[in-house]
This record gives sequence, structure tokens and C-alpha cells, in this order.
Amino acid sequence: MRILLIDDDQQDRRSVIRALDKSIVDFDVKEASTAASGLELLEKSTFDLVLLDYRLPDGNGIDVLQEIRSVEGKGVAVIVISQHEDDSFVEECLDAGAQDFLLKDEVNTRRLIRAVKQAQQRYSIAQALNASHEKLRLVSERDPLTGLGNRRGFQLAMESFSRRVDRGDCNLALLMLDLDDFKIINDRLGHDVGDQVLLEVAERLKKVCRDEDYVCRFGGDEFVILMYLDREDDASQLANRIVDLFQQPILLDDFEQTVTASIGIAMLDDIENTAENYNDILKKADIALYRSKLSGRNQASYFSEKTQEEVLARADMKRDLQWALERNEFIIFYQAKINSKDLSLGGAEALLRWQHPRLGLLSPASFILLAEETGFIVEIGAWVLHEVCQQLQQWKLKGQLHSNRFSMAINLSSAQLQVDELPAQIKAELTNSKLHANDIDIEITENTSIDSRIRASGLFTELANLGVNLALDDFGTGYSSFQHLRLFPVNQIKIDVTYIAKIGVCPKTEKLIMAMIGLAKILNLSVVAEGVETQAQSDFCVQHQCDFLQGYFYSRPAAAEEFEKEFLSY
Repeated sequence: MRILLIDDDQQDRRSVIRALDKSIVDFDVKEASTAASGLELLEKSTFDLVLLDYRLPDGNGIDVLQEIRSVEGKGVAVIVISQHEDDSFVEECLDAGAQDFLLKDEVNTRRLIRAVKQAQQRYSIAQALNASHEKLRLVSERDPLTGLGNRRGFQLAMESFSRRVDRGDCNLALLMLDLDDFKIINDRLGHDVGDQVLLEVAERLKKVCRDEDYVCRFGGDEFVILMYLDREDDASQLANRIVDLFQQPILLDDFEQTVTASIGIAMLDDIENTAENYNDILKKADIALYRSKLSGRNQASYFSEKTQEEVLARADMKRDLQWALERNEFIIFYQAKINSKDLSLGGAEALLRWQHPRLGLLSPASFILLAEETGFIVEIGAWVLHEVCQQLQQWKLKGQLHSNRFSMAINLSSAQLQVDELPAQIKAELTNSKLHANDIDIEITENTSIDSRIRASGLFTELANLGVNLALDDFGTGYSSFQHLRLFPVNQIKIDVTYIAKIGVCPKTEKLIMAMIGLAKILNLSVVAEGVETQAQSDFCVQHQCDFLQGYFYSRPAAAEEFEKEFLSY
């Protein structure tokens, strides 16, 4: 056993060595007469135990003991020896990290050997306990999947980072990152694949960040990065590197998956008590992240007061949306579809409006995306279906529909396409309203059905088997028009308003419209021209055999009563 004996009294050192020599244990003792020389030996060699005199010429035992404990990688048991005994003195030594305390005049072989063994055992127990505590600390501060910090780790890092910020040495930025459409990966490919993606994301973030940056996973697909700013644009440069890095596909077991990320950035500019206000910067980064999502995703945005106002206004809208149905604030407007052959009424499209208590009458553009994000759109869509069927039944019972073929178009959202009960729901509404299936046209947009293509294919087949007509809305704006025509049992296409608006202005667009109409005729599909606003647009569509015309040139969307007065009569 290797022992380091630090004592300035040579006689006392010899007394200790004689006591050790009488033991059957083989001891290798190195001597030091000062604290400095003892610490130097400890740094250069490895020892099993230190016998430390409390009073040394260049330091007292407590100070030296603390220095011994601070020598990295040189953990060792320590016994303090002294000429004097005092209960508070002994307690001070033990609190400072000593394993035992001996009086010099009590040193003998039996007592010294027993103290050495007990000191080693106590030190081993203390080390094991410290290791256990450290393991628990790491578990409490680390995300078990990625090994990055977690929320608790972030809070502690924030406290550490903030001390430097509060001293005025630098500024701090927080980047909050959220993977775009990660839920789709989990839903379609499974959580095991999702975990693989998260692990790869964690590795990429560690590679792109500096050693002094702190990266943590808050949970799910949300990550947070704390970074000191050497330059004002450090945060934006890091965000751009992350966005660029995510353009590279992630290689999974047998395929590649491209994952993009949206980032929100918030800065701490002279905020006092930074550690106490870490929730504030999180909120700001979250608001900036939300702006990135709304702006198209796969990008970074900085927090601003304007962004905060927009997000708060959106939060108010979300809250109001929860109660809109219960408060009967929704209204259905109807816009006529005109038969191009004789300009008679050929049908109508049901268009949702929200009579907001503070903001007035709102078009779907103001709230539909929010309704889809929150899931309220499913309940709203069911209400629209019911109300439209009831209204159509009333007009039929009153004998107000003189046309042999009048169909009501109803729009479906992507969220509604995920509802398995949708065909049964539509069938029930038709039955309750005593309507025929071909009395309604279900409209889907090209972009709406993209994400749900496989699911929608079977759903639309069920609807077609009911006899419901299917219309592909906004035709020409998506990137898979032909794919949709091939997959779905479509009866009608609705040429998007952006094409109709170019009639008389862009000959190339006119040729595209003619080609769309020609394709529809070959496939035995009817064609609706949306957004007809001028006589020239109407004449062009009639001339090239569009079946129906819809737009302000013929009528604006109107409430049921106004629609009746304008188009329906007894």
C-alpha cells in the first residue's frame, strides 16, 4: 500500500513509519515536510492514503485537505493527525473530506492500521455514493433517448449561462427547433423509425454547434440550443447551418427520409436576473418558432413585438373558435353555379363564414387553417354538412328548385378525410334529409388530398359507391393533377381562379385552360370555371365548353335568404 505522509516534524514522521513497519501489511511510504511538496508528490504519483498533519508551515490541514480533494484524478483517502484534539476541530476535518482523525500521541501499530483500513473503506463507500449521485444527476438532467440535456438540464445550464451574461461579458441567444411534420413520420412509419430520426437529428445538432453551446431535447421533436454570442449574427448563422444541414436526407434502414426544421430565435438583451426569467425567453423563442411555421416552415425567425401581437391575436382566435359552434356564430353562404348552355341555375357551392363577435364577418381564409391545426375543422365540417343538407331539403320541399339537376357543392378538409366514419356520416345526413346522393358534390382540393392520398383513395371509392359526386377543386394548382385523376373516382374538375383571371391577358394560359377542358371531356368529366368576373372570361369559357360558370360576374356568395330572392322562386 502506498502512503503519502505529510508532516513537518521529522520525529513524528519516524514514529508513524515505525508503527507501520510493525504491521504485516507491506507499506510504501513517501514523506513530505510541507504542504507544497506533499501536493507535488500527489500530482506526480498515485497513493492509496494520505496521512496529513493538521499544522504545516505553509498551510493548515483544512486548506491542504481541500487542495488534495481538488487534484483532478487523484482521489485518495485522508487521515488527519494532530497534537491537539477538539470536537469542533475534528468535525471540521471530517466535513472537509477527511475519513478519520488521530491524535499523534495515540499513534501505535494497532490503532494506526485499524484507522488506515477504516479510512479506505469509508472512502470507497463515499466514492460509490458520489458515483451513484452523479449517475442520478445525469439521469435527471439528460434525455434518455438522445443523451442530450432535458428540461431540468436546460434550467441548470440557463443558470450557469446567465451568470456570465449578468456580468456583462456577452449576450445570449436561445434557438428553439421543431421538426416539420414529424407526427406524419410517427404515424406512417412507426415510433421506432421516429426515434431513429430523433437520434440522427441530435447527432447533427451536436456536430453543427460549438463545444460551448448547450443542446437539449425538450421532448417530442422539440430541441433547444443555448449559445453565447461573439458576434450579433452568430445565432442566425447557426440557424442557417441547421436548416442547410437538414436538407440532407436521413438514411434509415432501407430508405431515406428528408426532415426539415423550423426555428425560433430569441435574444437576452440586458435582462436582469436572467436565470429567473428563463421562461420568458422560452416563450419568445416559441413565438418566433410559430412565425416560422406560419411562414412556410423550414426556416428561422427572430422574435419581435409584432410577431408576439400576431401570435396573441391568433391565440384569441383559437379560443373564440372553440365556442363559435356553440354560440351559433357560423353562417353558410351560397354561390351560384351557372349552366353554360342556357345560363340557368345549375347548382351552388356552400361557403362557410364566421360572424365573429368582435371582428365581424370573416371568410374561411381567416380561420380555416387554424381550425385544421386545432382539429376543430372536423366538428365544423360535420355541422356544415348537416346544415347544407337541411337547407337543400327545405328548398326542395318548397318547390323552389325548378332545375332537373341542381347539386350543392360541399368542401372537405384534409382532417375530415382522416375520419373513418365520414361515408356513414354523409349517408346518414342524406337519409335524414331525404336527399339523393347526387344532390351533393363533395369538393376536395388538390393540395388537401396530397397528404392523405392513399387513405383518400379508398374513402372516395366508398363515397362514389354511395352515388355522391366528387369534384377536384383548384385544378391546376397542385403538382399531381394527373395522379389524382388516375387514383380518385372524380366526376368534375374546377379550374382554379388563377387561370380564369388570365383569360384575355395570357394566350399561353388560355391554351392551358383549353387543354384542361379537352382532357376532362375525354375522361367524361364535367368542368367548372371558378372566379369568372368579366364578360370576356364568361364568353371564353362558354365558347370552349365549360359546363358550369361560377364567379362574381354571376353572383357573389350570399346568405340563404338572399340566395333565394336572387335565384329561387315559387
